[in-house]
Amino acid sequence: MSQIESLLLSRDYPYLQPWFYKHPWALRCQLGRGRTAAVFVQSAGTRAEDIYRILFPQGADAVIFNYWIYDRSYSGEPGADDPGLSDEARRWLLEQSIRQEAEQLRFLDAMQSRYRHAVIRDLPTYDEGPDKDCWRSRIFCWRDHRSFDERSLLERQLKDEPAPLDVGLVSFENECVLSVYDVRGCDVVFATHEKLAEFYPRLEPFFLDYDRPEMERRLGGTP
Repeated sequence: MSQIESLLLSRDYPYLQPWFYKHPWALRCQLGRGRTAAVFVQSAGTRAEDIYRILFPQGADAVIFNYWIYDRSYSGEPGADDPGLSDEARRWLLEQSIRQEAEQLRFLDAMQSRYRHAVIRDLPTYDEGPDKDCWRSRIFCWRDHRSFDERSLLERQLKDEPAPLDVGLVSFENECVLSVYDVRGCDVVFATHEKLAEFYPRLEPFFLDYDRPEMERRLGGTP
């Protein structure tokens, strides 16, 4: 079993956004570039495809995604949610939540019905403690002898509607996860410093300059 596979199947591995800042052997790449919205979106798709080809020459070995369950109930007490919202605004938020939940469930059903998978339940969230209002499971799907439609997954991450999923593509050979968060960029999380160093020069043309000093430090072997 590869190291990245072992990590992602463990409850002790907190694979959550912001991936670059939460994981020591990670690189951050910029996707969208350009002065107009159309050029920005087009360049995001091209650069995401280029990064994908570098990391997954034989295709992804697995897909992971987080399945979130939220407590959407509202108590009406002062300070709960936002009691200042109008009924119309609250209804709009509820409709948005329903759409997002439906998209998440459709994706969950499609992946679990097609691929061998494991579920790691009750993982840490952003809001822990007795009053937390969400729960998270990580779904790990193996390719086996099937194939993933990775390009469709990448394209979906670059769209505003429906909202991007909390999904990543996994390479066992290259010990990494590629997670595109939206048209702005993506993070590549490696299981080892050796793999980070191997792919550093190939991914460097895509680096987000803002985080370049931190990536240089990591290349030097400091987690």
